[in-house]
Amino acid sequence: MNSKIKTAATSPSPKAEGRIEDTHHLTKFSLIENVLIFPTGLTVGQAKDNAKELEKEQSLSHAEAMKCICWGNGIHNVQSFNQALPQLVKSTFGIEHTEFGLYASDDNYTGFWWVEAGTTKYARVAIPGIKNTEENLTSMLVDRLLPVREDSPKQVKFLNAVKDSLIYLGRGYTLAPHRKNLNQVQDIYEIDIDIRKLLLNSKGSANKLLSYALASCYNTRNTTGLMMSQSLADKSEYLETTKIDLSNKYEREELARGFRYPQFGDMCMQLNDAQKDILKRLLENYQGW
Repeated sequence: MNSKIKTAATSPSPKAEGRIEDTHHLTKFSLIENVLIFPTGLTVGQAKDNAKELEKEQSLSHAEAMKCICWGNGIHNVQSFNQALPQLVKSTFGIEHTEFGLYASDDNYTGFWWVEAGTTKYARVAIPGIKNTEENLTSMLVDRLLPVREDSPKQVKFLNAVKDSLIYLGRGYTLAPHRKNLNQVQDIYEIDIDIRKLLLNSKGSANKLLSYALASCYNTRNTTGLMMSQSLADKSEYLETTKIDLSNKYEREELARGFRYPQFGDMCMQLNDAQKDILKRLLENYQGW
């Protein structure tokens, strides 16, 4: 089929006469939505499945759930999934949604165009017996635009760091039911972290530090909330009181001692080389969970 596609790598439009906006058409989001991926590697299909679960758990509307999914997967400052689509196009193809599409001649689609290294390139399509519909031309265009790549290299490296961390810690996680063991997991979203079990069953400083780092990657807000609650409970038991007077300097200082989160200096001193390597890879490749 590729032998039937004639490509011109020059910048002039295939249709010299007429305005370029009359012959060039931007690609419809609905025709490429199924191949779009978030910066974290999450597909739109997976995002919609996750949103359905979020709707049930948090009693959210579908629109609100999708917005939360966008925010948690590298698409920020959007108020709806539709607003996120242009950014999803950029994260998938590496170019703006205004930099590729189809072109037409005499109201018939004749090929597709895209921008590469600042130059507009064209592919004229003429395949005997196959009509140049918007759908089949868009499919050919997507094949041209999608880079030959591993599945989101940073996300793959992050997944490997998470798995190494869990293997070291040996607790606090569950896997999707169709997976037999951690080594078979190919997608970060197949791992569910039990933050309480991960954090509260830690033994030893290094173990606690690594557990905290991993829990924070999974859900920073819940991790912080649990640690604050546990610190308050410990302090209450130690002081044998259920009330804290924040106007009292001594009580404020006692309370502050209980909120000692894992610190950078602790990580430098307590973690061995293998543990530091895991933490380094989590930091370098984290793009959201």
